[in-house]
Amino acid sequence: MRVLVTGARGQVGTELTTALQNLEYVTAVLATSRESLDFTVRQSVFDCVKDFSPSVIFHCGAMTNVDLCEDDTDRAFLVNGIGTRFVKQAARAASAKVIYLSSDYVFDGKANKPINEWSPTGPISVYGASKLAGEQELESCDIIVRTSWVMGVYGKNILKTILRLANGSGEVKFVNDQLGSPTVVSDLVTVLIQLMENDESGTFHVSNSGSVSWYELTRFVFEVTGHDPARVLPIRSFELDASRKAPRPGYSVLDNAALRLSGYPTMPDWRTSVESLCAELSKSPL
Repeated sequence: MRVLVTGARGQVGTELTTALQNLEYVTAVLATSRESLDFTVRQSVFDCVKDFSPSVIFHCGAMTNVDLCEDDTDRAFLVNGIGTRFVKQAARAASAKVIYLSSDYVFDGKANKPINEWSPTGPISVYGASKLAGEQELESCDIIVRTSWVMGVYGKNILKTILRLANGSGEVKFVNDQLGSPTVVSDLVTVLIQLMENDESGTFHVSNSGSVSWYELTRFVFEVTGHDPARVLPIRSFELDASRKAPRPGYSVLDNAALRLSGYPTMPDWRTSVESLCAELSKSPL
């Protein structure tokens, strides 16, 4: 098996590439970044895929700065929508499968119970709409993996921000009216590889089990890292910095129904995985 990864320098792409390289049956991995493969240029994508001839393409590359997407709608749809179209077209020419990393932002955040794969979408931000556009470019033979609140060893993420705040002093404020499911990258990568190995197709939600607010998550991280959780204060979303242009979903708890109904193991509880990740991150500078 030959596997191509876009966005291979991101927090998911980096860990995924390493995991793929450690699999005996994967004979070659082509890890591409924005510099080595501009997937918004159709010919570049076709040339790359033709030369490498992958059987699977993990499309992790995306424009993920949600506030910047609000400022540059065309760029967001070019990268997340049209770029995915080009990847899909090149994959079909090479008889390859696309595994596309999508987001909880494709939903409107108004649900009051965990959202399964067949729930109606309704993005409220440009980022969410552009990720949904990418989903709509794919075909029934491909795999769409929606995930939420992603945090890992590499790249920037909210957990690293929380840990830096914990190591500082004074009070910190996080919203208590946005609920979601944290997803630790190592757990996500495990499932991505299982889906590839089993030649799955269709849409899957992949997040750690359980739900939590940002406020509760921050208190938990403070506690398990030996800091005073009383420093963490709850606020409401309307109190956030007005410079944050993209609306955030109020409810992003994903139901991993397709995994469960297909016989896959239950994802680890978010508390267990977040605590383990905190311990790993403590070994190196944030």
